[in-house]
Amino acid sequence: MEATTEAILLVEDHNRGPELLVVTWIFTVLALLVVITRFYTKVRVLRNIGLDDGLVALSMALALICTSLFTEDVRLGMGRHAQHLDQTKLVSIVRLNLIANPFGIMAYSFPNISVAIVLNRIIAPSRPVWVTIYAVSIAQCIIAAVSCVLLFVQCTPSEHLWNPTVPATCMPPSVITGYSYFVGAYSAFTDVFLAIVPAMVFWKLQMKTKTKIGLCLLMGTTALAAICAIVKTTKLYQLANLADFTYATVDLIIWAIVEANAIIIAACIPTLKPFVFAVQKGVQRSDGRSLLDRLRGLRSNGYSREGSGYSDREQKPSASTDEVTEGVYPLVKAVETV
Repeated sequence: MEATTEAILLVEDHNRGPELLVVTWIFTVLALLVVITRFYTKVRVLRNIGLDDGLVALSMALALICTSLFTEDVRLGMGRHAQHLDQTKLVSIVRLNLIANPFGIMAYSFPNISVAIVLNRIIAPSRPVWVTIYAVSIAQCIIAAVSCVLLFVQCTPSEHLWNPTVPATCMPPSVITGYSYFVGAYSAFTDVFLAIVPAMVFWKLQMKTKTKIGLCLLMGTTALAAICAIVKTTKLYQLANLADFTYATVDLIIWAIVEANAIIIAACIPTLKPFVFAVQKGVQRSDGRSLLDRLRGLRSNGYSREGSGYSDREQKPSASTDEVTEGVYPLVKAVETV
């Protein structure tokens, strides 16, 4: 009778670890390739590295560390049901999970400041809008940093978080849960905000509707990260399943890492315009020149490190100088040649 009862209580030893690894590494490698292309363009072509590039590099490093830590976590048993793991492994898995979380949280926060820098460089908004863009982005990082701190100070001593046998005094679970939902909601808001601001500016420009739509899509890719943030936030309830934490939180981890890589990619896309333009030119006409040669020619004939990005021989699209600076013209050129 006891054997029958025990068999009923046991669930199948299903392992979602491989799923976690495949999805997270696909997006992490994709983001890494985009970041490498960004730096290739900025260093070899534009020869202009700024703070926005440094923040993207930092975010990519954090994302790689986060994904690597979860890779080790999967090796230990993350993705399997807790009842199939011994207590020693459970302690190690949860501890490593907690260590990895801050890297993932900050990986999807710093890119927003990079996007803010690019936006202000391109659209040169009024001072109130300029301040708002930076305030919203920096607030995202501060709010995320606070969540990293709360993660470890919610219990005293912190060891109780990965080893429940250690006596501790903890905050009410509702405090951590409520703040986690707030972080997720604000993250989604920031991504949407950074997509709407340039769209509002571009839509007022005197140019073809097709070009306007192209510009809005080019600078509004943070909206995709917002979708990831929303989905991730809907998975936060999984944190309450302490009895089967190693299996129940797999979806949350996947979406958190996907969100981080999505915002990194979104932060890079606007800066890839010279690279994409040169590749397209190479496809349209095969003149025997290398990609780097075409990129260098693009810089001297169409794009420049500073200024409008258009050569004197090229006609700029009609736009009101009160609404947008010449920083938008390279974007227009990239969109109109697609």
